[in-house]
Amino acid sequence: MPSKIYILRHGLATHSTTGYGDQILTATLLPEGVPPIKRLAAFLKDIPSDFHVCSEIERCRQTASIVTEMTGKQFSYDSRLNEYHAETFEQLRDRIKDFLDELSTHQYQAVLICSHGSVVSGLKSFLVKGSYLPEDEMDYPHTGELLLIENAKVKKWNFNQEGDVAG
Repeated sequence: MPSKIYILRHGLATHSTTGYGDQILTATLLPEGVPPIKRLAAFLKDIPSDFHVCSEIERCRQTASIVTEMTGKQFSYDSRLNEYHAETFEQLRDRIKDFLDELSTHQYQAVLICSHGSVVSGLKSFLVKGSYLPEDEMDYPHTGELLLIENAKVKKWNFNQEGDVAG
């Protein structure tokens, strides 16, 4: 497994407190979601990483594109990082585990992953606790936040307000 795994959730794509509704697979970044991702990308610019991967869903592609534009870090896409939709929790858990199992077969030192809330919570849970349970599903960062998981410990930075880079 890479020694450092940076994980971010896509940029802000809705103001709804109840989710995306019928736009779960089609919602795009809102204009106000872009500045936090630009600040996050500026932070990542000088952080070494050797693999960058994101969900195939448009709001993640848009987020990754902003990061690429500012850092030169090119992303590949992996359907196992896609939004949790029309599947059981067990199916979600299994595809996240499959992604991590494959990731561990490579010699990457630092990885950057862009995905969605439930997937981010699954990645975090597996990397910190070694399992992912339904009660862990809502334990994910806000948009505009970056996680670093290293040695089963989590560090978080918030880029939602200019100057807010506490870690």
